[in-house]
Amino acid sequence: MIEVETNSRLAKRAVALARELQTRAGELQTGAERRQLAELDGMLQRPADKVTVTQLTDQAFRPDSARRGIDQFLHILDTRGIPQFFHWFDRTALWSLQWVGRLLAGIAFPLAKRKMRRESAQVILPAEDTPITKHLNRRREAGLRVNVNILGEALLGEDEAKHRLQRYLNALRLPDIEVISVKISTIYSQISPLAREHTIGVLCDRLEKLYRAAAAETFKRPDGTTAPKFVYLDMEEYSDMHLTAGAFMRTLERPGLEDVRAGIVLQAYLPDAAAMQRRLNDWARERVEAGGAPIMLRLVKGANMEMERFEAAVGGWPQAPFQTKAETDANFKRMLREGMRAENLAAVQLGIGSHNLFDIAYALVLASESDAGDTVHFEMLEGMANHQRRALEEHTRDILLYAPACRRENFIYAIGYLIRRLDENTGPENFLRHAFRIGADSPEWRGLEQAFLGSIAIMDNLPDTPHRTQNRMEDATAPELSADWREFTNEPDTDFALPQNAEWAEGIVAQWRDRVTDIPLHIAGEDVSAGRPVRESTDPSRPGTVVARYREANGDDLARALDCAQRDPAGWRAMNYDERAAILARAADELRQARADLIGAAMAAGGKTVAEVDPEVSEAIDFTEFYPRTASDLSKRPNLRARGKGVVAVVSPWNFPIAIPCGGVVAALAAGNTVILKPASDTVLPAHVLCKCFWRAGVTREALQLTPCTGRAAGEHLPSRPEVDAVILTGGTDTAFAMLRAAPAMNLLAETGGKNATIVTAMADRDQAIKHVLHSAFSHAGQKCSATSLLLLEREVYDDARFKETLRDAVASLPVGSVWDLHTKMGPLIRPPAGDLKAGIEKLEPGEEWLVEPRTNNDNPHLLTPGVKWGVRPGAPTHLTELFGPVLSVMCFDTLDDAIDLIHKTGYGLTSGIETLDEREQEHWQRRVRAGNLYINRPTTGAIVLRQPFGGMGLSAFGPGIKAGGPSYVAHLMDFEETAEPEGCDLVDEKLKALATRVPSVEPALRSYTQQARDEFHGEHDHLRLLGQDNLRRYRPIGRLCICLHADDTNQEIATRLGAAHAVGCGVFITGPGAEGWSNFATVVPAPDATKFDRLRYAKPSRVPEPIRRAANKACIYVADAPILAEGRLELLWYVEEQSLSNDYHRYGNLGARVDENRRGA
Repeated sequence: MIEVETNSRLAKRAVALARELQTRAGELQTGAERRQLAELDGMLQRPADKVTVTQLTDQAFRPDSARRGIDQFLHILDTRGIPQFFHWFDRTALWSLQWVGRLLAGIAFPLAKRKMRRESAQVILPAEDTPITKHLNRRREAGLRVNVNILGEALLGEDEAKHRLQRYLNALRLPDIEVISVKISTIYSQISPLAREHTIGVLCDRLEKLYRAAAAETFKRPDGTTAPKFVYLDMEEYSDMHLTAGAFMRTLERPGLEDVRAGIVLQAYLPDAAAMQRRLNDWARERVEAGGAPIMLRLVKGANMEMERFEAAVGGWPQAPFQTKAETDANFKRMLREGMRAENLAAVQLGIGSHNLFDIAYALVLASESDAGDTVHFEMLEGMANHQRRALEEHTRDILLYAPACRRENFIYAIGYLIRRLDENTGPENFLRHAFRIGADSPEWRGLEQAFLGSIAIMDNLPDTPHRTQNRMEDATAPELSADWREFTNEPDTDFALPQNAEWAEGIVAQWRDRVTDIPLHIAGEDVSAGRPVRESTDPSRPGTVVARYREANGDDLARALDCAQRDPAGWRAMNYDERAAILARAADELRQARADLIGAAMAAGGKTVAEVDPEVSEAIDFTEFYPRTASDLSKRPNLRARGKGVVAVVSPWNFPIAIPCGGVVAALAAGNTVILKPASDTVLPAHVLCKCFWRAGVTREALQLTPCTGRAAGEHLPSRPEVDAVILTGGTDTAFAMLRAAPAMNLLAETGGKNATIVTAMADRDQAIKHVLHSAFSHAGQKCSATSLLLLEREVYDDARFKETLRDAVASLPVGSVWDLHTKMGPLIRPPAGDLKAGIEKLEPGEEWLVEPRTNNDNPHLLTPGVKWGVRPGAPTHLTELFGPVLSVMCFDTLDDAIDLIHKTGYGLTSGIETLDEREQEHWQRRVRAGNLYINRPTTGAIVLRQPFGGMGLSAFGPGIKAGGPSYVAHLMDFEETAEPEGCDLVDEKLKALATRVPSVEPALRSYTQQARDEFHGEHDHLRLLGQDNLRRYRPIGRLCICLHADDTNQEIATRLGAAHAVGCGVFITGPGAEGWSNFATVVPAPDATKFDRLRYAKPSRVPEPIRRAANKACIYVADAPILAEGRLELLWYVEEQSLSNDYHRYGNLGARVDENRRGA
């Protein structure tokens, strides 16, 4: 009958019924409800108050310490003010608290906590047996049914998963519970859409236990009937939709479950939910036709929009939900109509979850027309708009209240739910936002009525295809990118939430697992494989299994390669920057097409999982698109003539066998150099696949030469040779020292080791911190220079037994194994533990214990399970030594400054992270900590081109501190000749004015330095402005910079260096002949003792004494000796270190006070 009556007539009836419901709800509303809703409405009218309440809820109750908690509580009130929608009594109490709270923290904080729990008890039930039983009895006496959702965020470990599953089973045994809701993320901690079959298999085993337990129990309903208990499978994240539906259907297909009744939820804000509904309907009809029981489908609109927006913005994917509320509303109605078809209702009963009276009325009309009877019921939130529920009861008694529940000690779990629910219900177009103060004849009501009719009008033409359509099984297409690097868009990683991409990954495993690749040797464009030693690459996942055979270059081959690179017979260096950029753009396209082969090669030779290598390929593509743009930008400055330095040797590691060699190769090629790539011997195979992409694109084999060889041969014939104009190294700190000992004047850009720390304070979201540390410490089996290997815990967190157990459980649950098993999250080491790593896992120092003891695998010595060493003391070997493996050392600290001091004692400064919601701690930490890449409330690995340019400080970097993936990186691989005076601005600094007066010829340079310092070097730059995430590129002036004079230095060379140092804010020292004459501009020192300075600046390379250079190299102090330029954009690079700061500033997607910022993805 639905098809007979038009949508407009149904809509008209629904509008009339909605008006009736609203009027009746107003009549049924109690005085207490009016006061409560008036208070909530007051908050909605003051968005700033909502931000304050969210911060108070999310932050102030994190610490256990009353002193710390009340301090945060009062800090928020001091900075944001007391919410004005609070009752006058509460405002007065908060005002008093601001005066005496810190003095009476032990009294004030528990009272504040108790009030918070009491206020939230209307929407979140206490989960302890006695109070929840009393509440459920009251609801049953009132004729209401309840669906209990025991709150908890996504699990981190399998012991907790078993505990949570048992809690669900226990809940089903309680006589007063009829229905429970669960999410797949709360019964299995290792969900992976990439390992789809394995994940669904585990979920089916656990869901089967729940379904059988529910079927074995009965519940007496308010109307006196009895029914089996019921389990709803909730859905929250888009990434879980296909897994949830797959596990639901497959479990109910198991023998003995044919008659089990169970439910699943679909979210109408997802366009593909409509297609999923049809799939479930088809499956359920077949089930019923075969004699099975119907299923239940609950339709909701969705409550995770903010987090979906954030993940889409950061991932570079389209937003999974609809962009507009009208589309979501239309899809909800379309799904209602589909569900009300007679053939569907016989197999799929409907639960309609909404507080929108128009949608409820529309559903009532549809149900009446369909004669749906008891196959349709309505679901509303416990404690929300009870007067509306009472009005609905006059039309249907089948109402199920959705009731989140939480135990007192787990109240922290409720925070995420509260914030998401607050965001959903207070959206500008949400019905509940307006329902608190509207009448059926008000302008607001008419606006909601028009919105309802508008969604009806677009319902039939609404697409139901997914927004996220990426399909790696199809040919990749190159996006249209701006020619300006400032408007760069990163290459998206693979979206493994989409089933077709999981299938693609399975294809990589099938194609590469048994492949053996023969790799020839080409030198100077000629195949010279004959007579060369054949070496074998073996698979770390399967020791002894050969995956490639390559020819090893000898000394003569390397000499010939170097001669060819110098001569450049193909004319790569003679091309202009645009010509080279066009070829490299084709190379980026080749990399896109070769993504599967690049991943397969890294799996086979490097022991990398698909999930680890896929972002590497994206990064390689980014490098190949980004560096030509920055090189072109520098080359087109009107006052400069640019060219490449000549020959660049790239010495790449095995741990990132695609992105790192690609970055070095592209930077050198884009800058106008010829390149010799010496890959790590373990990973020649992925280097070969990588180079083939460039060769196919038009980079000749003379311009880019791949030279697999021993480290000894490379050391003798490549980096140390004077014909090599620059060396790009990513490797160990010891390797960099050895290179500089062999060739002190080497132009070396080296990213080396790291002993990286994450700080967790009492103000952290502790589960989130563990999740982030888990990824930072153990992805790539800890074989990352950026990996977190130190976990510094504030004493309260260190003593928190729950935190300790959750960390232990999470680490112990990580699946370790072969990368050919897509379920594996931590693959093998490149070789069995040795050296520092072996010592670190075999020995405990005084006070240390294993929270999780690492264990080797008898069948594969490359496999080492992750370890957590607890109680590491300052100065212990695992505090100071980089182990380069899956071992996390845990230390305790009392103050934030103590923690920062522990970090600095390592001497390294690559990455550093902090987990805290206290903005004061964030600001203090980022001012003090000395590291190249800083991360706040997010993992500390996975730097992305331009978002987080990568590079360290201290022992983590050799060179000028110019970051890979940043706009200045290629500058170090180029030479510049000035053809005109640079642009500049008026001098404002008195010392710069004095320098210009003393040496008038330097004024153009000083004007340029002033302008560039203002526009570039003193600012923070976020070029992408992603929704929910800051990515700031900034500079730190060298703290102790020594201007080193030579007898041949001119006054202009001296004055420009002094001016540059002052322009960016260095601490300036000067030494050498005539230094005393410049004492007004710098502190004079007797000699350039490299150990006392952070950097030395000479005017030319030939003026650096070799003893000084060797001493500086030994102390890991950079000697800047490039010719001085008047162009500030380039010259000032020698006086600063670059730093990247990435901060996930959202909370569960909620943007707080920054909601109105113009952001990419907003």
